[in-house]
Amino acid sequence: MPIQYIAFFADVQATQVAKLRAALTDAANAGDEVYLIISSVGGNVSEGLNIAAYMRTLPVQITTHNIGQTDSIANVIFSAGTRRYANTNASFLFHGVSMHYERVDFIESQLEEQYKSVKRLRENIAAVFATYIGISIGDAEALMVSGATILNAQEALTKTIVHEVRDAAIPPNSRIVAIGNG
Repeated sequence: MPIQYIAFFADVQATQVAKLRAALTDAANAGDEVYLIISSVGGNVSEGLNIAAYMRTLPVQITTHNIGQTDSIANVIFSAGTRRYANTNASFLFHGVSMHYERVDFIESQLEEQYKSVKRLRENIAAVFATYIGISIGDAEALMVSGATILNAQEALTKTIVHEVRDAAIPPNSRIVAIGNG
Protein backbone atom coordinates (compact mmCIF):
# COMPACT_ATOMS: atom_id res chain seq x y z
CA MET A 1 0.00 0.00 0.00
CA PRO A 2 1.43 3.42 -0.90
CA ILE A 3 2.22 5.84 1.92
CA GLN A 4 1.31 9.54 1.80
CA TYR A 5 3.72 11.57 3.93
CA ILE A 6 2.17 14.71 5.37
CA ALA A 7 4.36 17.18 7.25
CA PHE A 8 2.33 19.47 9.52
CA PHE A 9 4.49 22.31 10.87
CA ALA A 10 1.74 24.78 11.61
CA ASP A 11 -0.44 26.33 14.24
CA VAL A 12 -3.75 24.55 14.76
CA GLN A 13 -5.95 27.19 13.14
CA ALA A 14 -8.79 26.97 10.61
CA THR A 15 -6.70 27.64 7.48
CA GLN A 16 -3.93 25.19 8.35
CA VAL A 17 -6.36 22.51 9.54
CA ALA A 18 -8.33 22.86 6.29
CA LYS A 19 -5.13 22.08 4.38
CA LEU A 20 -4.47 19.08 6.63
CA ARG A 21 -8.05 17.85 6.17
CA ALA A 22 -7.68 18.12 2.37
CA ALA A 23 -4.39 16.21 2.39
CA LEU A 24 -5.85 13.49 4.63
CA THR A 25 -8.94 13.23 2.44
CA ASP A 26 -6.86 12.94 -0.73
CA ALA A 27 -4.75 10.19 0.83
CA ALA A 28 -7.82 8.29 2.06
CA ASN A 29 -9.52 8.59 -1.34
CA ALA A 30 -6.40 7.14 -2.96
CA GLY A 31 -6.36 4.34 -0.38
CA ASP A 32 -2.94 5.45 0.86
CA GLU A 33 -1.64 4.87 4.33
CA VAL A 34 -0.82 8.20 6.02
CA TYR A 35 2.39 9.06 7.83
CA LEU A 36 1.79 12.38 9.59
CA ILE A 37 4.97 14.12 10.69
CA ILE A 38 4.08 16.82 13.18
CA SER A 39 5.65 19.67 15.08
CA SER A 40 3.12 22.25 16.25
CA VAL A 41 2.66 24.71 19.09
CA GLY A 42 -1.09 24.03 19.12
CA GLY A 43 -3.83 26.60 18.75
CA ASN A 44 -7.59 26.42 18.36
CA VAL A 45 -9.07 23.70 20.59
CA SER A 46 -12.19 23.08 18.48
CA GLU A 47 -10.16 22.78 15.27
CA GLY A 48 -7.80 20.32 16.96
CA LEU A 49 -10.56 18.16 18.39
CA ASN A 50 -12.37 18.13 15.04
CA ILE A 51 -9.38 17.15 12.91
CA ALA A 52 -8.37 14.43 15.37
CA ALA A 53 -11.89 12.98 15.31
CA TYR A 54 -11.83 13.11 11.50
CA MET A 55 -8.51 11.27 11.43
CA ARG A 56 -10.03 8.48 13.52
CA THR A 57 -12.91 8.05 11.04
CA LEU A 58 -10.75 7.62 7.95
CA PRO A 59 -10.52 4.10 6.47
CA VAL A 60 -6.70 4.17 6.32
CA GLN A 61 -3.97 3.65 8.88
CA ILE A 62 -2.51 6.90 10.17
CA THR A 63 0.88 6.91 11.83
CA THR A 64 1.90 10.08 13.69
CA HIS A 65 5.48 11.08 14.38
CA ASN A 66 6.52 14.02 16.58
CA ILE A 67 9.80 15.33 15.17
CA GLY A 68 10.14 18.42 17.35
CA GLN A 69 7.59 19.84 19.73
CA THR A 70 3.97 18.88 19.94
CA ASP A 71 2.20 21.24 22.27
CA SER A 72 -1.27 21.83 23.63
CA ILE A 73 -4.12 20.76 21.32
CA ALA A 74 -1.56 19.39 18.82
CA ASN A 75 -1.17 16.51 21.31
CA VAL A 76 -4.74 15.44 20.55
CA ILE A 77 -3.98 15.44 16.82
CA PHE A 78 -0.82 13.43 17.51
CA SER A 79 -2.75 10.99 19.70
CA ALA A 80 -5.19 10.21 16.86
CA GLY A 81 -2.51 8.12 15.15
CA THR A 82 -2.89 4.36 15.33
CA ARG A 83 0.91 4.14 15.65
CA ARG A 84 2.75 6.97 17.37
CA TYR A 85 6.46 7.73 17.30
CA ALA A 86 8.71 10.52 18.55
CA ASN A 87 12.19 11.63 17.57
CA THR A 88 14.80 11.31 20.29
CA ASN A 89 14.77 15.08 20.90
CA ALA A 90 10.98 15.54 20.67
CA SER A 91 8.88 17.03 23.45
CA PHE A 92 5.22 17.21 24.41
CA LEU A 93 3.72 20.17 26.30
CA PHE A 94 0.40 19.89 28.13
CA HIS A 95 -1.52 22.66 29.88
CA GLY A 96 -5.03 23.76 30.70
CA VAL A 97 -7.27 25.72 28.36
CA SER A 98 -7.00 29.49 28.17
CA MET A 99 -9.32 32.10 26.75
CA HIS A 100 -8.23 35.50 25.52
CA TYR A 101 -10.44 38.55 25.90
CA GLU A 102 -9.69 42.14 25.06
CA ARG A 103 -11.79 44.96 26.40
CA VAL A 104 -14.80 42.83 27.23
CA ASP A 105 -17.16 43.42 30.10
CA PHE A 106 -18.99 40.46 31.60
CA ILE A 107 -21.84 40.21 34.02
CA GLU A 108 -21.70 37.40 36.57
CA SER A 109 -23.77 34.93 34.51
CA GLN A 110 -21.55 35.51 31.46
CA LEU A 111 -18.42 34.87 33.52
CA GLU A 112 -19.93 31.62 34.74
CA GLU A 113 -20.76 30.66 31.16
CA GLN A 114 -17.18 31.37 30.06
CA TYR A 115 -15.81 29.32 32.96
CA LYS A 116 -18.08 26.39 32.08
CA SER A 117 -17.02 26.61 28.46
CA VAL A 118 -13.31 26.51 29.30
CA LYS A 119 -13.84 23.67 31.76
CA ARG A 120 -15.80 21.68 29.16
CA LEU A 121 -13.03 22.14 26.58
CA ARG A 122 -10.40 20.92 29.06
CA GLU A 123 -12.55 17.91 29.96
CA ASN A 124 -13.11 17.12 26.26
CA ILE A 125 -9.40 17.33 25.53
CA ALA A 126 -8.57 15.04 28.44
CA ALA A 127 -11.29 12.52 27.53
CA VAL A 128 -10.34 12.34 23.87
CA PHE A 129 -6.60 12.18 24.56
CA ALA A 130 -7.13 9.46 27.17
CA THR A 131 -9.31 7.42 24.82
CA TYR A 132 -6.89 7.67 21.88
CA ILE A 133 -3.79 6.92 23.98
CA GLY A 134 -5.42 4.30 26.20
CA ILE A 135 -4.85 5.93 29.59
CA SER A 136 -7.25 7.01 32.29
CA ILE A 137 -8.98 10.39 32.09
CA GLY A 138 -7.45 11.17 35.49
CA ASP A 139 -3.95 10.60 34.11
CA ALA A 140 -4.72 12.82 31.10
CA GLU A 141 -6.14 15.56 33.32
CA ALA A 142 -3.08 15.38 35.58
CA LEU A 143 -0.92 16.33 32.60
CA MET A 144 -3.06 19.42 31.99
CA VAL A 145 -4.08 20.96 35.28
CA SER A 146 -0.80 21.49 37.10
CA GLY A 147 0.26 24.49 35.03
CA ALA A 148 2.41 23.13 32.24
CA THR A 149 3.78 19.61 31.93
CA ILE A 150 6.58 19.00 29.45
CA LEU A 151 7.57 15.44 28.62
CA ASN A 152 10.59 14.41 26.60
CA ALA A 153 10.36 11.48 24.21
CA GLN A 154 11.45 8.88 26.79
CA GLU A 155 8.94 10.15 29.35
CA ALA A 156 6.22 10.05 26.68
CA LEU A 157 7.19 6.44 25.98
CA THR A 158 6.83 5.45 29.64
CA LYS A 159 3.35 7.05 29.70
CA THR A 160 2.35 5.15 26.50
CA ILE A 161 1.89 8.39 24.57
CA VAL A 162 4.32 7.03 21.99
CA HIS A 163 4.87 3.44 20.92
CA GLU A 164 8.53 3.93 20.12
CA VAL A 165 11.26 6.56 20.18
CA ARG A 166 12.98 6.67 16.81
CA ASP A 167 14.03 9.38 14.43
CA ALA A 168 11.85 9.95 11.38
CA ALA A 169 13.20 9.29 7.91
CA ILE A 170 11.18 9.79 4.74
CA PRO A 171 12.31 7.35 2.05
CA PRO A 172 13.62 8.76 -1.25
CA ASN A 173 11.02 9.37 -3.97
CA SER A 174 8.19 9.56 -1.43
CA ARG A 175 5.11 11.70 -2.02
CA ILE A 176 5.14 14.52 0.52
CA VAL A 177 2.61 17.23 1.36
CA ALA A 178 3.99 19.99 3.60
CA ILE A 179 1.69 22.28 5.57
CA GLY A 180 3.00 25.33 7.37
CA ASN A 181 1.72 28.71 8.53
CA GLY A 182 2.54 30.47 5.26
